[in-house]
Amino acid sequence: MRLQLFLKNLILILVLLIPRVNAQHKTDSKLISNEVYTFSNVSEGKIIEVSVPEEMRDLSSFNGVSTLISNQGNTPFRIEGYLNNERWINSVVYLGPGEVEHLVIIFKRTKIRGTEEFPAMNGLPGGTIWHWKAIDPSFTEKVTFNLYSKDSASFTISNISAYGQYSTPAENASKSGFYPFIDQYGQYKYDEWPRKVHSDEELHSAALIEVATLQNQQGPADRNVYGGWLSGPQREATGHFRVENINDKWWIIDPEGRLFWSHGLTCVGYRSATTRISEREHFFEGLPDESSPLAIYYGSFGDQKTFNYTSANLQRKYGVGWHEKALAISMKRLKSWGLTSFGNWSDPEIYLKGEPRVPYTVAVSPKWPKIDGDNVKFPDVFDPRFRQSIEAAMATQGEKTKNDPFCIGYFVDNELHVDMLTQALMKQPANTVAKKAWISWEKERYGNVKSLNKAWGTEFSSWNQVAALNEAPTEASVKELAQFDSVIFSLYSKTCLEAVKKVAPDKMYLGSRLHCHYYPDDRSEEGLIRIAARYCDIVSFNRYRFSAADLILPEGLDKPVIIGEFHFGALDRGHLHTGLRSVGNQQQRAEAYYGFVKGALENRQIVGTHWFQYGDQAFTGRGDGENYQIGFVDICDNPYPEIIAESRKIGYVMYKIRLKNDK
Repeated sequence: MRLQLFLKNLILILVLLIPRVNAQHKTDSKLISNEVYTFSNVSEGKIIEVSVPEEMRDLSSFNGVSTLISNQGNTPFRIEGYLNNERWINSVVYLGPGEVEHLVIIFKRTKIRGTEEFPAMNGLPGGTIWHWKAIDPSFTEKVTFNLYSKDSASFTISNISAYGQYSTPAENASKSGFYPFIDQYGQYKYDEWPRKVHSDEELHSAALIEVATLQNQQGPADRNVYGGWLSGPQREATGHFRVENINDKWWIIDPEGRLFWSHGLTCVGYRSATTRISEREHFFEGLPDESSPLAIYYGSFGDQKTFNYTSANLQRKYGVGWHEKALAISMKRLKSWGLTSFGNWSDPEIYLKGEPRVPYTVAVSPKWPKIDGDNVKFPDVFDPRFRQSIEAAMATQGEKTKNDPFCIGYFVDNELHVDMLTQALMKQPANTVAKKAWISWEKERYGNVKSLNKAWGTEFSSWNQVAALNEAPTEASVKELAQFDSVIFSLYSKTCLEAVKKVAPDKMYLGSRLHCHYYPDDRSEEGLIRIAARYCDIVSFNRYRFSAADLILPEGLDKPVIIGEFHFGALDRGHLHTGLRSVGNQQQRAEAYYGFVKGALENRQIVGTHWFQYGDQAFTGRGDGENYQIGFVDICDNPYPEIIAESRKIGYVMYKIRLKNDK
């Protein structure tokens, strides 16, 4: 072990010393600071800010910032780094005693999805990466590091450098022979990486190797048919999944009464690398002609032609009858990888028919009228069609799943826009049900318009004038309208709960997967969280951060919590975008996965984590441009060995970690 650690650190140091030069002999790295920052016996929460010298702040010709971090003590820890105080432009490394790692922070430099040369792509060749919190690398003011450690830590930070030569989309598109830049398997042509596929024979060989691996690693032995813990305490068996607080710690209890923790993957299916072809035909080489057996994987999204590389590669890999073979492999994978659940948006054809079976969650996606009557992603909860839409969607889903013991419960909707709901409602005409409900609330609150005018600082002469408003007239009214937001969200949550229980009374309502990424640091949505906790059996969050250890519900609330989405990605396997959280390479991605799940297991309220998603997205993007390296498997159905190893490592012992330190 010591020899392996020595060699790993030696390689990292040698890499630092080798000058990196491109074909034009232009450097693609620049030292920002040659100072070695040393810290001894530092406690968790330590924040280190390094200012970039003013003359070096223009890093627009580079792809990111890299630094070397060395653990000089006996305590394992993680360090997060970010740029210009923007916590979304960040990265993480986990270091054990004596370890050295590069922390790599990738620039996300545009808030515009795609360009004229590369439409409908969030990540582009050359280093243009989209994010809604993008920064301008031409003014890279400072690098900030945060320490997270249970015990005092000692470490150094050194060799802070800009790295990678950035090139604009136009520069790449103008290169002679650049198009097509996607090969017949849907992979980026101008890069090589481990397990990149060059032939159907390589796919066949990979399939044979994996069959042997899955046979040798079938999964933990101490699990029942549901993935519950046979070695743990026995609780009451009800024939359905439920939740229970045991010794001040929340658990899911499986149908046989065994302790259960939902270690899962979302989007398990065979369409993740579906991408738009229309108006981008020149991107792709080797697209099948209409007479090819692979032509059945052409499809459409609206008026756009698409191609499904995931299914096409599965047919190449497994041949005729690939559905059955891929289904069998998928089920074996989940067991072997230490997973216990299908997360949201997984394919019912897999979780209902696959053997051996794995517990699952169901996505319920009603088609409701919108609160502003137009485009805001939240329903008009006062419109009778809202309840009808949820009950209809639940009736469809529940008919197949309400009596299935493998069904954990139902997510209804996803990542709703829960801020300024009343102001959205005000966009509707005065005579709508929603506007009338709001005016009735105001009348009950004030009694007459004169009292409202005094509170708002307005001069309305009638309630009709108030009802005709399409926006908040004063700052005082804005604060008050936020209170009616709670009325709206309460009615939403109550209606969803009633619709779920009406069809499937023995199943759990899992909420709408709130995207409160920085709660509890940011408490602006605490009121909505309290409402969700009132109605949900398990409160669900999509949490794109490097840890869930600190995710505790507001004071006075004690309910179980589930993470509906999280992920990390890297750019070392050909992809052009990392996803919402970035790391330097696949090993760091795997270590970040282990650290996230371990922190969740040690959190008394969290009862599960669901990674987004099972398979990589297409290199050229799905419908909205997402082209993220976020899969457990790539688009050629090859598992990423690094993250699979960490999934097994945590999954095989997760119940012991969860039970540790019980009272």
